[in-house]
Amino acid sequence: MRSTVSHSQAGFTLVEIVVVVVIISIFAGMISLSVGSSESRKNRAFYEHLTDSLSYVRLLSAERMQPMGLSLQVDKQGQVTPVIVTLSNPYIAYQTTGNPNNADNTPKNAMELSADMSGANERQSPTPSWDLEPAVTLPEMPAGVSLSIQSLEAVNNSSNMNSTNGAVETRALQPWFTAQTVPQVLWFGTGQAAPVTIEVRHQSRLVGEVITIMPDGSTVIGQGL
Repeated sequence: MRSTVSHSQAGFTLVEIVVVVVIISIFAGMISLSVGSSESRKNRAFYEHLTDSLSYVRLLSAERMQPMGLSLQVDKQGQVTPVIVTLSNPYIAYQTTGNPNNADNTPKNAMELSADMSGANERQSPTPSWDLEPAVTLPEMPAGVSLSIQSLEAVNNSSNMNSTNGAVETRALQPWFTAQTVPQVLWFGTGQAAPVTIEVRHQSRLVGEVITIMPDGSTVIGQGL
């Protein structure tokens, strides 16, 4: 007897290939939605943490009567990180180093005067500086998220113009309010703030609503001046 060997057809039919492609497309769509939803949650969480922190910083600045602000720092890799900073020694310029009533009026010889002058040159008064505030920590910005800050000041940042009896008076601001190290968002420690708008964007798309810091230091969501 001669045995008959049956040969089965190799490969897939067109219908099977189409079914596999459809299944792969469905899974790819589900993964894409999951990733997009995760990014959206991270961006929203950062936005809400930021708004809560701004309100807290306002209260903290007024309670301490100390200038505070939100600053955008850039590391060597170009990564931008938002941080809260505090002005240390803000009123050192107004503090006296000694009581004139206790001044030593005893005549001094040339050697003693020379020693006093040398010591005065070596002594350096502390100067105000913007330092990181340990009491407030902001989260790291998610990938693709950026902060856009726009000043709403109607006057020049370096001076205030006051008009009295037709005369214009220019009052220069303190240097720690005009230098490059000054934070982009600033509370003066008096309950007032420099008005700005803050936009949180993810790949050019707005996350949440526009945040407005009012002149009284309050935070308003979705509304400008």
